[in-house]
Amino acid sequence: MEKLTGALIEGLHAQHYLLLLIGVMVASGIIKDHGLFNDIFRLIIARVKNKKIVLALISLISGILPISGRVVVSAGVLSLITSDKAIKSGGREKFGIIDYLSTHHYYLWSPLEKTVIVPMAALSLSWPQFMAYSLPLLAISIVYIFWYIGVRVEENEISIVDSSEPINWLRLLRGFAPFMVAIFAIIIYDSWSSYIMLDLAIYYIIATESYDFKKINSYIKWNLVGFLALIIFFGKITACYGKEIEVFIRHSTWLDIHTLTGAIAISLLAFGASWFMGSSGKFAGLLAILVSIYGPQYLVWFFCMEFAGYNFSPAHKCVPIGKLYFNTPLTEYASALSVWMGLLISYAGIRTFVF
Repeated sequence: MEKLTGALIEGLHAQHYLLLLIGVMVASGIIKDHGLFNDIFRLIIARVKNKKIVLALISLISGILPISGRVVVSAGVLSLITSDKAIKSGGREKFGIIDYLSTHHYYLWSPLEKTVIVPMAALSLSWPQFMAYSLPLLAISIVYIFWYIGVRVEENEISIVDSSEPINWLRLLRGFAPFMVAIFAIIIYDSWSSYIMLDLAIYYIIATESYDFKKINSYIKWNLVGFLALIIFFGKITACYGKEIEVFIRHSTWLDIHTLTGAIAISLLAFGASWFMGSSGKFAGLLAILVSIYGPQYLVWFFCMEFAGYNFSPAHKCVPIGKLYFNTPLTEYASALSVWMGLLISYAGIRTFVF
């Protein structure tokens, strides 16, 4: 009983992650609704001369907000630099892949993403500690994205269209700059991340005069907040009963990850569950549960297996959205994602089971 009580108390202390999640939701919703990032895209188009660098930079920034339907937001931005020749020749199809890649690598590292926040909360990891596991995955992904842009996209398929609307420098400073300052502050002062993001949300509310409580409340997915609270408590309880759980697992052929049968069964379960759910929030919750049970040494492996399941899931709406927007064939998605997921899983397998 003392162990359980201690776990519950620790769980209460770790609930500050809920503030981080709420702050992210509110800030992202306001940024999207008020178009606070529009000027940074105009600035890139106006000042950078190399078309592929423009494409890479816009791809990098356009998917940063953890909002529902960000593939559509990113697609709208990328469509501005698609040439007529690319549209006529079918080269526009490649932009569907770029749109997808540019909005999905954030799941691997961004302190704004549920797939980062939830396992951090469950395991009491700081962001730098999480990145110690995830940084190689990010490096592989960035190299792959730049390879795709550099090799698969021809420069004459990119058309830089000058916007008739001038850059609003004041809006740029008031909209995009505070967001970047907050991100760097979270990285540097990780223990204050929840309060930094909450302050950013309050700043955007005041700066945009978004005082409609119903509108602000609509940005917050309370079911996800409640789910994260439960995951935090589960992680603390699992940590307190770690030895008992380990003994139970080792007596089960199908649950012991140290055996070939157990490793295959659990990995297929992780992939299959993520494939079936097709939800980043649920995939993050399952990841936190598995890592709480088996230990942080399996974080990279389970992350990659579930990330692959999520990306290939028929319930994942980003692929059909991109297909409709850019007319990208499903075979092109399958080809590009297979290479990306294959690279990540290969690294994860070598790191987890070889070294």
